[in-house]
This record gives sequence, C-alpha cells and structure tokens, in this order.
Amino acid sequence: MPPKAPLRPPALAESYFLSDHHPDPGGPGDLGSTLCSPIPWILGRIAWIARRVRVLEEEKMYRKSSTWDFFPRHTRGYLWIAFLVAIFLVMALSENNAFEGRLAFGNPIPVPADGLVHDTTTTAGAPDAALRGGEGTGNAESSGSLIGKEGTQDVVEAVIQEQRVDYAVSTGLDPKDVVILVKTGATSIWRRMPGHMSTTLGDPALTPNVIYYSDSTDNINGNEVIDVLANVSSTLKASPDFALYNKSKEVEDNNLYLESGSMDGDSYLPGGWRLDKYKFVPMFQHAANTMPGKKWYIYMEDDNYYFWETLYAWLATLDHTTPLMLGSPAFRLGEDFAHGGSGFAISGVALSKSFGADPHLADKWESYAREQCCGDQVLSHVLRQSGVERYTGLDGGGWAALQALPTWRMGFGTWNWCSPLMNVHKVHQADISRLWVFEQEFKVKNGVKGRLRYKDLFERFAGPHMRRAARRSEWDNYAQAKSFSSSFDPDASGETKKKLSESEMKAKPWYSAESCEKACVAWNQCLTWKYADDACSMDHTAAMGQRIDAGIRMESGWMLDRIEKLGDTKCEALAF
Repeated sequence: MPPKAPLRPPALAESYFLSDHHPDPGGPGDLGSTLCSPIPWILGRIAWIARRVRVLEEEKMYRKSSTWDFFPRHTRGYLWIAFLVAIFLVMALSENNAFEGRLAFGNPIPVPADGLVHDTTTTAGAPDAALRGGEGTGNAESSGSLIGKEGTQDVVEAVIQEQRVDYAVSTGLDPKDVVILVKTGATSIWRRMPGHMSTTLGDPALTPNVIYYSDSTDNINGNEVIDVLANVSSTLKASPDFALYNKSKEVEDNNLYLESGSMDGDSYLPGGWRLDKYKFVPMFQHAANTMPGKKWYIYMEDDNYYFWETLYAWLATLDHTTPLMLGSPAFRLGEDFAHGGSGFAISGVALSKSFGADPHLADKWESYAREQCCGDQVLSHVLRQSGVERYTGLDGGGWAALQALPTWRMGFGTWNWCSPLMNVHKVHQADISRLWVFEQEFKVKNGVKGRLRYKDLFERFAGPHMRRAARRSEWDNYAQAKSFSSSFDPDASGETKKKLSESEMKAKPWYSAESCEKACVAWNQCLTWKYADDACSMDHTAAMGQRIDAGIRMESGWMLDRIEKLGDTKCEALAF
C-alpha cells in the first residue's frame, strides 16, 4: 500500500493561520469592535477556533500529545460547554442592548445629569448652535463627535423635546394654580382618554392637577378615574336615566367591553347622553371639597382639545378674585349659560362662594337636573343662584376663543381670522394626535409665547384641503348664511306665484349649481356655496366640510381667490 502524502509541517500550518496573510478576525486586536458589535466577533471567533482545531489535529500526526491533550476527555467537554454558554450569553446581552452607550474596551460614555448625550465638540459659548443642528460646529465626521450624523440629529431633537419651559413665566399663570376637571364616560373612555393622557394631559409641568370623572371607576395607566355618580341618591339611580349606569356594572362580569363600537365583544349601551347631565354638578362639588383654593377650574370633555398655553395666557389677563364663568354662549329657557362642549372655566372665587360654601350643594339639585336636558345648563343655573354669571365681555367682539366645532366644520372668515383659538371640539382620537403634533411644531416655530389663532389652524388643516379643488360633488361645506329655494320663492310658489320663463328661472340661485355659483360670485362677501335639489346656500365663511351620502346630489364650491385674500389680513398683537 503506497504511503500517504506527507502533511504540511505544523510550524508552517500554524504560521499561515496566525500570520498577517490570514489574520485572526476575532483576536485580541479586535477587542474594540467586540464590545460595540459582538455578533460579528463571535462568528469570527468560532471560525478561528475551527481552523485551530484542524491545525491541532494535523499536529497530532507529528506529536504524541499536545497542550489540549493534557486535559482529560470529560474536562475538555466541560470547557466546550462553558464556551458555548458564554457565546449565547454575549448574544443575549447584545440583543437586549447591554452594550449600547459604551465605547471600545468597555469605557462608558459620560452622560450628563440631564440624561442626554451631548456633542462634546460644541463650545460652551455657543449653546444655541448645538440646538440648531450643529451650525458652526462642522459635520460629525470632522468634529470628533461621539455619534454620527444621524445620531447627532436624533440627539438634537431629543434636546429640543427635553427643554423644560417655565409655564408660569411664559403664560403668566402657574399651572399649579389650575385644576382641570375632565368628564368622560364608560362608553368612550377607552377610545379617547389614552390619547389625551399621552398628549394634551401628558406633561405634568403643564397640567399637574387633573381629575378624571366618569360614570364608573377605572384606572388608566396609573391615572385614577372617579365614579362621580357613586353618591347620588338611590331614587335617582333607580330612574330610567340610570339604565346605562346600572347595566354597565354587569358588563365586566360578562366579559364584554363597554364601548360604543361594533367590534366583537363590545356591548353597545345607549343612554350616555341621558346620564351625562347628572355629572356636571357633582364634579364641581368634588373639586371644591378636595382641591379648594386654586385660581381657575377648567372643565374639559373627552372630545375636546385645549391649547393650554394660549388658554392659560388668556386666563392670566382676567381677575380670578372675582366670581367669573368663562365660556361660549348658549341659551335655553331664557338663560344664558356656558356651552360645555366648547369648554369653560370658573374662577376660584366663583367655586368657593357656591360649592365651597355648601359641601352638600350638589344633593339639592338632583330633582332639578332630572327635569332638564343638559348638564352645562344645570351647572350654570346652580352657579347663578350663588351670584356667578357667565362673562359676556367678549361676546360679539370678533372673538371665538372657545368654540364647539371640529377642524373640518369650522368656518374661517374675516370675523375670526385674527381671533385667538383655545380649543377644538368633537375630536376623534386621530384628531388628538394630529392636533398635538401641529401644536408642538407651532411652538418650535413661534417660541414659548406664540399664541394660536384661527388663521394658524386654517393654514395647517383647512387651506391645503380647499386648494385641491374649487368644487366637489357629494360634499357638504356647510354654507348656510344665505339660502334660496324654489319652495320659498314667492315668484315660484304660493298664492303669488307666477309663470317664470326659462331665462327668469335660470337667474334664480335655486335653478342649478351653476346658477348658485353665479349668485355667490355676485355677492362680494361670499366665500362658499352649496347646491342640493332646488336649494342654494351661500356663506361669508369658508369651511372644509366633508363627503356625505345624503340621498340627493349635493355640490359644494369655494371661491378660492377670495379665500386666499384672507391671508393678507393684518392681525394686531394680542394682549397676552
């Protein structure tokens, strides 16, 4: 049998695998990259060990024993197991970011007391340059920054977001002197409140005193929700108005979700509106008993979005030591009251001289509330008995600071273009997020003392939507200031009607969409028009509106040239 081919001499094999021609990819010289990126190092180490084992096997042909052979077989098995365990441990630590925030050789990156990583190349005399994204500091590669280009931008954004504003200085009203009373309900709480709690009500420096009221107890992300109806009389709880309240107590035991949606597992329980009116008075009674002595108490519904800083700045200009109730006007039974959906605020003195003066005042108005339709009217009536009236100083003065409409329903015109805006009503959970993002961008652009106006909301939401088309079908833009219909035209209906020629009818706004549009053009204040069936409506304000299926064809149009001229309006500086 011919002899086997001679093996490569061990010295040559070892020198080849450990030489510069075939470097060890996971050797000691590569330790820096090991800690920053361990997985490639582990794979390289495994490959290197495999090569070393092959070399040692070749050496066995020339040596009777090797260093590895000095260990008993079971010891070598334990060492291999320990080695594999170490590999998996490092991989697990890497997956859980255990090496994040560390430099080569395990040296920790110095982290300042504020918890943010700063570009150490920024000079002490130019803090603003760092916030502007490195202006004047050069790029990340040449500056010796600890992080790359994209990382620098992320840190800059984090620094901007982490800046702490002294709201007492920027608004003139310390948020600690404000209590926010949020009213929600079991049928809507889980659809709306989580969004609010992470945005509008998520900054403890801006909204430190928030009380959540509902018709059942709950806890959302650590925020306690109070059942504000728990202490009403048993007589009231037994009334038909409390059917939802009583039924909701059974829902959780039946593995259902108390929401008004239509998903599997949801339980639709009508009656929320009937129950809602009983919450207003007990809410303010509870606030007076538990958090007295504040300057302002602000009422908020879960479908309302407040621009807090603009609202605080406005409240700071008013006298909280007088009994005031501030809100959008509404009327019922000859009484003027603050509309609840728009939101309202009452001064600390107004609360103290009413609910504060009588800890059981709410109990005395149960029977009255039962006979009324609306809780905001009931509350205003109760306050009026204590000498608290709605503030009317701004009515009709071109202000609509607290209003009752969503962004797509708001009418923009010369009358409100420069008015400050404190809120948006009837918001969907998606609107909460969009408005919050808009507000943060507005504050970055305009500074901590920027105050929102209607024109700002128009430019972000309504304007871009209107500019897409001057006319839409199956669309309602809510034009309504002037209306024309053949049914109400004395020339075309009723006892005085006469035979109109074709040309005479075409001149009527109600004849066609084209005739309606021409009538809008002829009225120099007209910004929008709407035509459906034989009815034409026009308006001196412009709203986005929404797509509808009304059973009849509806056409809506916008006078874009006139609407664009709203942007030329010069707004005077606000007093706050």
